[in-house]
Amino acid sequence: MTQAVKPLRRLAAIALLLAVPVISGCGGGDHASSEKLAQPQGGYLTAADLERQLGNAFRKGLYRLSVMTQRSEDAKDLGQPLPTGLLDRVSCASSAPQPGGGRVWAWSCGVTWKSVQGHREQTKYSVRLTPGLCFAAGATPARAKRYDSTIRTYSEDPLNVLGSVRIGC
Repeated sequence: MTQAVKPLRRLAAIALLLAVPVISGCGGGDHASSEKLAQPQGGYLTAADLERQLGNAFRKGLYRLSVMTQRSEDAKDLGQPLPTGLLDRVSCASSAPQPGGGRVWAWSCGVTWKSVQGHREQTKYSVRLTPGLCFAAGATPARAKRYDSTIRTYSEDPLNVLGSVRIGC
């Protein structure tokens, strides 16, 4: 294999890994039609809904992290069950009063979890809520890049950025 092909394969593998969370949130139910999809209706997520959705996104990130960190000889069988960390608790609070006019609402959240090795961890997130029941969260401080054994290079930690998988978000 030529040296020029290797970076292209790595780039394709990274793009595929980044697309998995987006694709996994999509389905082929009644909403899958050729008509233009409308933005989600509604206001902001409640604290309980934000905590639940952030926790679900975090669990998906833990699974992606376990795929990245498995030994390279084990990476050939991607259908196998993998050990992941265990989510313990998610707590969120608004950082400012609810804004008017459909502007972004700032929140902060903390996630407490146990690593595969059993170490208690905590990751804090700066969260932006937008009308339409959408959120985007970034780890503060950002987590370090991780070695991804499936593509044999360093990649963004999948727990750094979490977000809504709702249509229109």
